[in-house]
Amino acid sequence: MNFALEAVRGLKACWRLVCMDEDGLDDLDLSSDGFWNSFAAIILVAPLYLYSSSAGARLATPPQPERHWFSALALLVLLWVMWPWIMVTVVKFLDRRQHYVRYIVAYNWSTVYVIAALVPVLLLQQAGIIDALIAALLSLCIIGWSLYFRWYVARVALEVPTLTASMLVVGDLVMSVVVSTIV
Repeated sequence: MNFALEAVRGLKACWRLVCMDEDGLDDLDLSSDGFWNSFAAIILVAPLYLYSSSAGARLATPPQPERHWFSALALLVLLWVMWPWIMVTVVKFLDRRQHYVRYIVAYNWSTVYVIAALVPVLLLQQAGIIDALIAALLSLCIIGWSLYFRWYVARVALEVPTLTASMLVVGDLVMSVVVSTIV
């Protein structure tokens, strides 16, 4: 696997999805190798996730205890594999097995954009350019966009109705919150 080429391909395809161009799905590598290689997107996500979780804890009002970098990374890896594993059963139930690979490849690469969207707000707050209230409002906007983007990826990649895509996003969110709370 040439990670750089695979990453450029996956990120370009998902940028089209960010722009609400569902034809971006056609640019994803949906081969068996492409499926497994999409999990390597964690290499790009991990530093952004570690920074976001650390800075988010420090900048919270009141400040929250930071997770050790190793436990934060372990949580990320757990979340990284849990949702695709859960979706194996969900796509069978939804009769969308034929779209599983497309969804997971799009989901994995799109996670880079989802996690990267919050970093500028944290950097601006950390630098003292924006205060906590503005950062919180911007963060809420980014979280809203992220949920919408996850919904869009689920809807177009799995070819499911709006309500089904919405339920998948809620399921993903609940799973993330529950696992993050337990671990």
